[in-house]
Amino acid sequence: MAINFPASPNNGQIHTASNIQWKWDSTGGTWLCQGSTGIFTLGIASANSLGGIKIGNNLNIDSTTGTLDAVMNLNNESISELTDVTFNSVTLDGSNGGGKVLAWDQSLQAFAPVAQSGGGGGGATVIDDLTDVTITSPSSGQVLKYNGSAWINDTDATGGGGGSGLQSRTSANAATSASHAVDTAENIQITAAKTYVLHKIQTSHAAWVTLYVSDAARVADSSRTEEQDPNPGSGVIAEIITSDGAIQNITPGTIGWNDEATPTTVAFLKVVNKSGSTQPITVTLHFVALEA
Repeated sequence: MAINFPASPNNGQIHTASNIQWKWDSTGGTWLCQGSTGIFTLGIASANSLGGIKIGNNLNIDSTTGTLDAVMNLNNESISELTDVTFNSVTLDGSNGGGKVLAWDQSLQAFAPVAQSGGGGGGATVIDDLTDVTITSPSSGQVLKYNGSAWINDTDATGGGGGSGLQSRTSANAATSASHAVDTAENIQITAAKTYVLHKIQTSHAAWVTLYVSDAARVADSSRTEEQDPNPGSGVIAEIITSDGAIQNITPGTIGWNDEATPTTVAFLKVVNKSGSTQPITVTLHFVALEA
């Protein structure tokens, strides 16, 4: 299409050719297209050329922004048209009135009709299938206990149900630091039980060991010398002095417990190194737990 522009246009002069307006820009020295002054037809767009398109079904164009959006419209769709649903060889089941339900078929990797089997508990076939139950190597006489996040199998410590409710003897230990100097005290904590019967205290080397009901009792007793006896009710459960790192029997057996505001299984100890050299002192408590 030939456009016969004026030979000597003035700035801002308008020229129309084939319904397209052009405006002369004297600053740039060129004609600027101003758009169509009428209606004309674009060619149909293709993969290789620009052109016009029409807005078809399930598409919407915003007249204000010119944005083209897809519109989801399943009002007239069939469930069988979904890509993860198959209805191959669907037959009625007379035994249950022809009822069918959709269930995931791993081999087909799709939802497929299966015979309805009535109500149920969400598909769980064993208790371990439940999301809040964790079963690990169960044994006879165990019960379910809640550990704060899930129900787990464990021994029955309260008696009944075929269990005796009695606890076995056990031990627990902890050590002071490797730089534990002679005749100095260090504090350690041993995980024992909220309440327990203390049978023995054992040390790896010679030491003065004091066992307390709470950290506050240990702090209050920190300045007492070896020659002084603790006051009654001061929170001292037991106290031993070993010369060779032997086991000291506690006779008669002593009841120990955690006396913190929120009772835990922590036992609080003060250990004075009497071995004659700088080294860690390991302390072992032998006891039977009385409180869960």
